[in-house]
Amino acid sequence: MARLLNRVYLGDDIGVSELRRRAARHVGRGQYREAECYLRTALRLRTARVASPTCDRLLLWNELGMVCKYLGKFPDAARYYRLALRHAPRWLAGRERDFFLANLYHNLGGVEHSKRCFRRGEHYARKSLQVRRKVAAAGSLAVAADKAALAAILQGQSRFTESENLYRQALRTYRRAHGARHPEIAVVLNNLGALYQSAALHGRAESNYRAALQMKRSQLGPSHPDVAITLNNLALFYKSRGGLSAANRCFRKALRILDKAVGKLHPNTRAVRRNFLRLR
Repeated sequence: MARLLNRVYLGDDIGVSELRRRAARHVGRGQYREAECYLRTALRLRTARVASPTCDRLLLWNELGMVCKYLGKFPDAARYYRLALRHAPRWLAGRERDFFLANLYHNLGGVEHSKRCFRRGEHYARKSLQVRRKVAAAGSLAVAADKAALAAILQGQSRFTESENLYRQALRTYRRAHGARHPEIAVVLNNLGALYQSAALHGRAESNYRAALQMKRSQLGPSHPDVAITLNNLALFYKSRGGLSAANRCFRKALRILDKAVGKLHPNTRAVRRNFLRLR
């Protein structure tokens, strides 16, 4: 990896841009540790050349925050987002500033959701929607993403009616923009499955989980960590319905994916392993 990174850096902006592009490709494949390596190298290069924050550094802080969140490094993720939040008003203006701030609030809400701090997450998610609506149309993909994020946080607080309505609004926007199949659609279907499972709507829960799993596998690949999330949820569903053999298979598949993709110590890996051990 170090040899490859040394070749990429050319002593100018092309090096940092290429590192960011490579990191984005790894994120798309669920290879978050590789993405983190590229982004940290890009940030070191940018910091060495510029003493004060620049727009490039704002983007790198935001991207590193996202990757650290995927890796379960929640304190690091929050630190990078707050760095960007502190400096963005000085380096950006107008619509560009508002879009970037909305993204940061959205991402901070995601960190709090992952930590199960739902009240704090709701504050950030609503702030994101408030800022976003100043600069984006009501039916835009960015607003849909904010609605889906808020829905997940409300779901964590058992506020199912409001959560379902927001998921449905986001789904309409995603399907209008992307058609019937897209990774964002799969995430919403997975979350709707969990919502319906909590409400004991078993048929709806299973159909949404199955649709999400098929879509994630086809859109992201069978070894993507997002596939493991739906496998875990489907396993819990089967367990609740007495299908212990099917649950066992899903848990094992989920653990194989997560152990390789994000490691045994990642919060998601540990949660799935706890679920599996309870089954056994």
